[in-house]
Amino acid sequence: MRKRSLLVSIGVLALSLLTFGIALAQEGGDPERGAALYAENCVVCHGPQGEGRVGAELNDAFASVNVDAFLRQTIAEGHPGTFMTPWSEANGGPLSDEDIDDIVAYIDTWGKTTAPVLPQPQPPAEEIPPVPEVDGDPNQGAVVFAQNCAACHGEEGEGRIGQTLATEFASAEPGAYVIDVVTNGVEGALMPAFGAEQGGPLSKQEIQDVSAYVLSLQPVGVSAEEGDVVQPVSGLPLAIAAIAVLALLLGLGLLTQRQSSRRGQSE
Repeated sequence: MRKRSLLVSIGVLALSLLTFGIALAQEGGDPERGAALYAENCVVCHGPQGEGRVGAELNDAFASVNVDAFLRQTIAEGHPGTFMTPWSEANGGPLSDEDIDDIVAYIDTWGKTTAPVLPQPQPPAEEIPPVPEVDGDPNQGAVVFAQNCAACHGEEGEGRIGQTLATEFASAEPGAYVIDVVTNGVEGALMPAFGAEQGGPLSKQEIQDVSAYVLSLQPVGVSAEEGDVVQPVSGLPLAIAAIAVLALLLGLGLLTQRQSSRRGQSE
């Protein structure tokens, strides 16, 4: 009887270990890598520890039996009617299934002493000169951009799940346009309001700074109407034109002198 009970206990323990091993194999995420991916893609909306920012709070209890499965599905497919767009490659986003597993693994470390530290954005390696349209500092704006904008618009404004910013804006006052969009967002688009007066996380100075950085991404020497590169006028063509005019005037002078001489001889 005791032997049978012992065998049953061993069987239950083996089954539990097997279930735990399968669960680990299914999770398989790397929280260290997930921390970097979370900082790159998620922190802008959800905050460093899921406390919420311009997106939903993640550290509250989820209405799901399998929280990790719920997170994977939400990250992969998004949430219609919100700013949460699909992030998986299968749905047109930038993240692979492995990326999503790693992000979920990082979220699972919240509240634990082993939680990885999120990487922090660094200022630009080379100083960015001021832009005339706004009063902000584009170098400080580069950090604000990395924290708030790069997830959607790319590290250098090249576009990601949001619009390309490294282009000329169709506005007579691009500085005022960028400040308005960052402050108030774009209704009906995935661009939320970042201004503090609109409930967002950015102060007026931070908006000035990030707007200066965005404007610094615009290509230099691009015509607003045609989009062609404006080439500087060389001095050589002007010199050739001047010589041609002088030669023409000299020729006309000689011709006039000849005609006058002929007239004098005929008289």
